Amino acid sequence: MCAERTATVYNDEVEGQAPDVQREMARCRTEIAAIEALLRGGHPDVQGLCLALSDWSAELRILRGGT
Repeated sequence: MCAERTATVYNDEVEGQAPDVQREMARCRTEIAAIEALLRGGHPDVQGLCLALSDWSAELRILRGGT
């Protein structure tokens, strides 16, 4: 999923956020989408990709203000 589409999909989520937070949230979503694509594509480093997915997901949760 490209960054422009990702930003559109999550427009309600980032409304009212500072531009730098919006940019970081978009980066997290872009990284998550790329990792998911690699996993679906059969990339052999499943353990490493799952760790990266967990890290980016946690960062996105933090930026959203969740726990």
